Amino acid sequence: MNAQAEVSNKSTADYEKEVGELRMRIANQDLELTRVSTAIAEKTSSLRNLLDQIHALEIDSSVKRVMTDSCLSLIETETIEKRLNIELTESDSVFLSKLQKKHANLNQRELRISLLVKLNYDTREIGRSVGISTRGMESIRYRMHKKLGLGKHQSIKTYLSDLAVAF
Repeated sequence: MNAQAEVSNKSTADYEKEVGELRMRIANQDLELTRVSTAIAEKTSSLRNLLDQIHALEIDSSVKRVMTDSCLSLIETETIEKRLNIELTESDSVFLSKLQKKHANLNQRELRISLLVKLNYDTREIGRSVGISTRGMESIRYRMHKKLGLGKHQSIKTYLSDLAVAF
């Protein structure tokens, strides 16, 4: 009987330790998310100020248009990052814009998942990132397969990789 109590106490201690570690990971991820979110907000604000300053300049209209288009593109990238809670490279941003134009039926979560699939994350990692189970991820990938119009034996990962290269 004493051995069972020891095993039970050890299991409880292991469980409590794991819970503590998970809470610490969550707290660290919350801090990182806050940092990234704040940085994105600051970048967007700076870009909007820059855009206002460009509008006020008295320069050639074609040069002004190029400058404002660049700012607007950067602002759009920041907006996408904020919605997806992920820092994007320029190529990731272009990929998502093209994917969204080609497959307008994809929602924000599916776009994020598509990006993570393209970046070679596995189903379990993506599920954890999005906050759903591995089984839930498999269901989403099944529905995405249909939304992307892929054949029975076509891979989402291959399709997205090929799509990214085509840009």
